[in-house]
Amino acid sequence: MTNSTASSDRTSLLREIDKISFAVNEFTLFLDTHPDCQEALLAFNSAAKTRKELMKQYADAYGPLTVDCISAEGPADHWSWQDGPAPWEGGII
Repeated sequence: MTNSTASSDRTSLLREIDKISFAVNEFTLFLDTHPDCQEALLAFNSAAKTRKELMKQYADAYGPLTVDCISAEGPADHWSWQDGPAPWEGGII
C-alpha cells in the first residue's frame, strides 16, 4: 500500500467516524425530548454500535483517536496514547 493510499484510507475512515458520530449526537438530542421513542432508541443503539466498531478499527490501524479507545489489554510498560507521531510531527488526527 502506498503512502497516498494509506492516507486516503485513514481519511476515509475518519470521515465515516465523523458521520456516525454526528448521527449518534443527533439521536441523543432527539431522545432527550422523546425518551420513549423505540424507533429512535433502536437507531441510537445501532449507530452507537457502529461508531464503537469504527473507533476500534481506527485505533487498531492508526492508534487511539480518543482516550476511551485505549485498550485495557494494551502494553503495560508505556502509555499508548503517545504512540505514533503527534500532529505537529506529521501525524494525522
